[in-house]
Amino acid sequence: MNRTPKKNKYLLLGLLAILICCVVSYVLRAPSEVEKMRTKQFVSEDVFLSITNGSSFAEVRKTLGSAVRHQFTVAENGHIWMLIMCYLHTGEEESYTFYQLLFRDDTLVKTIGWIQMEREEYPYQGTTATRGIPWDIEDMKYVKKAINAPVVTHEQVQAEIKDARETMEKYKGQGNIPAVVLLPFGLVFAERGYKEFPINEELRQRYDGCRASIGMTIKQVDAIYGQPLRVFTTKTGRVARIYGNHRYSGDADHFLIFSSVAVLFDSEGHVASIYSDGFFCNDWDPGMPLGRRD
Repeated sequence: MNRTPKKNKYLLLGLLAILICCVVSYVLRAPSEVEKMRTKQFVSEDVFLSITNGSSFAEVRKTLGSAVRHQFTVAENGHIWMLIMCYLHTGEEESYTFYQLLFRDDTLVKTIGWIQMEREEYPYQGTTATRGIPWDIEDMKYVKKAINAPVVTHEQVQAEIKDARETMEKYKGQGNIPAVVLLPFGLVFAERGYKEFPINEELRQRYDGCRASIGMTIKQVDAIYGQPLRVFTTKTGRVARIYGNHRYSGDADHFLIFSSVAVLFDSEGHVASIYSDGFFCNDWDPGMPLGRRD
């Protein structure tokens, strides 16, 4: 009787078991500082709801810590407006939501939801996909949408988080591919992500849009962010400078990847607007890696 196929089957199963054990053991050695670094990108519901209107940006930043993600800082109608975003855990680590905080002249005025950017449909591999429609750096339409956005109350935040938790619990464990099949691949990607995360975090801190402020000179901004990736002149003759790094941290969490910073200067060479993260238009940086484009 030929038992070779059976032996091969057991051999393959044995090798798969060893592979899974090795990968699990390797990944579980993830440095605690990396885990702490990632955890700081989120805040709990209680921490977020402890923030109240009338607080200064410094007070809010102290409360949120590393979870602050700059969106824009602009001078508009005699005021300086700043928008930041914050991720909240809604249960397990993979479950999260986010809200945005709007400041006027360094004072928190309201919490808002996401500002939807315009998108367009295009042909893609026999079907269709969507992408963001580029906008001019001098176009304030999205900034004005944020300034005029409806308030999200603490009660609404609590209700939305409760709903998110119930939804996650309802569909927990459901999927198209058995978890045991995905485990080796997921753990390998996680390990690569652990290595990328400290680098990504260093770049996120370096290119934090909150570090620059309205009225700074080009020299002062360059001192903060270094030499720009791109410099261009707008239709009205003003100068815009794009700061960042073209490193592609594809193995880190996509939504936590660092953002480039776009700074628009007025006719006298002083900062008039700062954009990053959700308010950074990728077309302002033609050299951005394709993997980072939506």
